[in-house]
Amino acid sequence: MERFSLSALPDAELDGIAEHLAACQTCHQLFVETLRSQKGSSGLRFTLALEYWLRHEHVEYDQLVAIADNKLDKTDREIIDTHLSTCTECREDVRSFLAFAKQIEPELRVRYSPAARESRPQTSFWPNWLSGLSWNPVYAAAVVLIGIALVIGVALLLKRRGGNLEAKQTSPQVNVGAPTPTPENQAARNLLPTPAPLPSEQLPRTAPSPPLTVKNREPVEPIKNAGAVAVLKDERRIVTVDKVGNVSGLDEIPQNTRQEIGEALLAENIKAPATQTELGGGPIVLRGPDNNPTFRLRSPARTVIISDRPSFEWEKLTGATSYRVSVGDSRGHEIAKSEELPPDQTRWISPTSLKRGEIYVWEVEATIDGKKIVSPGRSAPQMKFKILSASSAQELEQLKTASSHLALGVFYAREGMVAEAEREFQVLVRDNPHSPVPKKLLKQIQSWQSSMIDKH
Repeated sequence: MERFSLSALPDAELDGIAEHLAACQTCHQLFVETLRSQKGSSGLRFTLALEYWLRHEHVEYDQLVAIADNKLDKTDREIIDTHLSTCTECREDVRSFLAFAKQIEPELRVRYSPAARESRPQTSFWPNWLSGLSWNPVYAAAVVLIGIALVIGVALLLKRRGGNLEAKQTSPQVNVGAPTPTPENQAARNLLPTPAPLPSEQLPRTAPSPPLTVKNREPVEPIKNAGAVAVLKDERRIVTVDKVGNVSGLDEIPQNTRQEIGEALLAENIKAPATQTELGGGPIVLRGPDNNPTFRLRSPARTVIISDRPSFEWEKLTGATSYRVSVGDSRGHEIAKSEELPPDQTRWISPTSLKRGEIYVWEVEATIDGKKIVSPGRSAPQMKFKILSASSAQELEQLKTASSHLALGVFYAREGMVAEAEREFQVLVRDNPHSPVPKKLLKQIQSWQSSMIDKH
C-alpha cells in the first residue's frame, strides 16, 4: 500500500489495486491511513488542468503526418494542441516536420513515369490490302509462307554474323597498310572525338507530366503559453514554474530534479521522504543491560548523512569513567566498535568506511562506578542513521556546482536530509519575502524536523 500511494508500482498493478480499492472498504481505509501517514498534516493539493494530465502524451509519427495532411478530427486536434502548449520537444518536431513537408512539396509536383507514345497516322494502303486478303485465300497463304521464309533467313543471318564476330575476337586482326601502333599515334587516336549517335539511337524525349495537385493545408494554430504560477529568485537567477510544472531558469539542473521542483511548487507540497519512517523504528538492542538512559546521543540522529565515515557525538555523563561506541546494521549485526574511550571524550569517528545506501544503528555504553549504562536503553527507540547512496552523492556534487538553493532544498528533502533542506528553504524565504510557496514548503519541512526531535 505504501508503494501504491507513492505510484511506485507498474501501471497494471496500479490499475488493479485502484479497482479493488473502489470495491473493498477495508483496503480503502488502509489506503487513507497510509496516505495520511505519508503526507502528514498538510493539505492535499492537485491540479485538474488538461495540460498537466496530457504532458506525457507525445506526438507520434503518424500524428505528424495527419497534422501535415490536415486529417485530424476535432478531438485529436484539441488533445495534441493541449500537449503542444507545454511540450517544447513536440512543438519542435511539428515545426520541423511541416517545414520539411513544405520544402519537398515542389518535388511532389513532378510525375516520374514513362512517356506516352505518340500515335502515328495510318495510311489507307494496309487496311485496304488486308481487307483484300479476306476474300482471296491464295494471297493469305502466300503472305504466311513469305513471313516464315523471312524469319528463317533472319535467323541464319544472325547466326553467321555471330560466328564471324567470335572468330574476329579470338584471332588477331592484321590491318595491311595500317601504321604500326606506337605510343604517339595511340595517344592521337584517343584524342579523336567520339562520333555523335544517330538520331535513331537517341533516347526519346519525355513530355512533362501534369503538375500534382496538393491539398491545401490549414495553418497550425499558434502555441499558447501555459502561464506562470510561481516566480522565485534563486541566487542570481529567476526561476519560473508554469501551471503544468514546467521549470525555466534551471537549465543546468538534471531533468528529473526539475520535474520534482515543478511538482513541488505546483502542488505547494513536498512528499515526506521514506527515510522518515525507516529511521524511526522500534527498539532493537545491540548490547548492554536493561536500564533507563541518563545521557543523550546527539548525532547522527535519525537522518541521512553524506560521509561514509560518520562522526558520532553524545552528551557527557557526569561520573562516567569511560565510553564505548557500537555500530550495527538494521538486523542487529555489529559492524564497528570503538576502543574504550576516556571520560572527557564525547566524539568518535568511524575508522573504516561504511557501505553507502544502508541504514545503521548506534549506541554508546558509559561506565560509572563499575556499572554499564547504555544509551539508548531497551525501552527507547533505536538511534538510526542512513548514509547517502553513491548515485545520490554524485547527483549532489552536480547540484552544488549549480548554486541553486531551490534544487538543493528539493534534493535534501527527497533524500531525508531534513536539516539541510530546512537551511536551503530558509534562504529562499529570505530572498522571496512576498511569495507564499517557499514559506509553505519550509513549514512542512520543519514539521518533519519536529517529529524527528519528538522521537529523539
